[in-house]
Amino acid sequence: MELGPIIRALMHNPTRFWLITVEVALTLAVVANCVAIILDRRDLLTRSSGIDEPNLVVVTTQPFADDFADQAFLDTVREEDLRRLQALPGVRAAAAVDYLPLAGGGAITRLRPADSEGDGQAAPYFTTGLGALDAFGVELVAGRDHIESDLHPESDEPENLIITQALADKLYPDGDALGRTLHDVDTDRVFGTVVGIIAKMHNAWPRSSIAESVMLRPGPTDDPRELRYVVRTHPGDMDHVFNELEPAVRAVNTDRVVTVRLLSDYKRDYFDGELVLVKILTALTVLLIGVTALGIIGLTSFSVTQRVREIGTRRALGATRGEVMRYFVIEIWVITGIGLTLGVVLTYVLNYALTLVAGAPALEWTLLAEGIALLWVIGVASALAPAFQATLVPPVVTTRTV
Repeated sequence: MELGPIIRALMHNPTRFWLITVEVALTLAVVANCVAIILDRRDLLTRSSGIDEPNLVVVTTQPFADDFADQAFLDTVREEDLRRLQALPGVRAAAAVDYLPLAGGGAITRLRPADSEGDGQAAPYFTTGLGALDAFGVELVAGRDHIESDLHPESDEPENLIITQALADKLYPDGDALGRTLHDVDTDRVFGTVVGIIAKMHNAWPRSSIAESVMLRPGPTDDPRELRYVVRTHPGDMDHVFNELEPAVRAVNTDRVVTVRLLSDYKRDYFDGELVLVKILTALTVLLIGVTALGIIGLTSFSVTQRVREIGTRRALGATRGEVMRYFVIEIWVITGIGLTLGVVLTYVLNYALTLVAGAPALEWTLLAEGIALLWVIGVASALAPAFQATLVPPVVTTRTV
């Protein structure tokens, strides 16, 4: 069957033809970019943080007794809390921390090598007690962990720091960060010495471009308003341990509010905007594809209804049902093809605008190709039912409509 007669027939009603063509083009442009954003956000949510996330739970206590203002009392409570937490069956490690990774709140400074100038590198950091590496489940690849003497250095001694490999590579591209001294950019004073390097760990802002830049500072968390502990369980023991954590710290001191939450819950709260965005874009994608499919069904059905006499005449002249059905399928195939061709241009224009305005990811051509194939299949499949109805028009309808 030649395409010429089909295209000429479409031009008899250009409004209907262009309406569906533009709808297909817009659907491709919007759906392809929505899926690109969804996949980008999914990768962001599921990428490895270097932390043993599934087995981490956070215990936060907020004292309301005046006794906690005394440093010695605070230290005693902290030590006893950790002793009880670490003694619970199923607990692998526990450590005191000030802020949490993946949670969206933390501290940051700028550091530079002692023998260099310039703006240095952003260094988000956590102040942690002993055993933090094991509690977070991160891998030490060089140097050592913090030891007791690191927690209380002499006043004139620099801190002993542990940094991630990503931060080490930024500060020392030559790969020789261990044992080097870092200066605070703002004060131009010695900040600390690198004594350990961990393979990977995300900071408090995993969406940021510096997500893998992390520094661990040794020391007690001295805020009397809050004590926070990260507890790492053995795989499979989370449910049992979770219920034992609050009673364990309340047994030490009851004059405080105790909150127990999974680290993954804090991460989910931080990514709440992304999760909502993914849900909205998913719903929009399904809606647009559904509306486009319904539009194609409606167009084909209307075309069949308008051309009943023409169909009957063709059947009377010897056209088979297969030829009638093929005619309408090819007609939609042509409309969809033109719409998708226009949609390719619109897709890249929209993607360019989104990358400039909203920081959306650049669209990969493989994703666009998959979108084209999907919409082409949906377009042709949507036309099958109305096209089949056209095959049921009997030749005798020609005489009935004269």
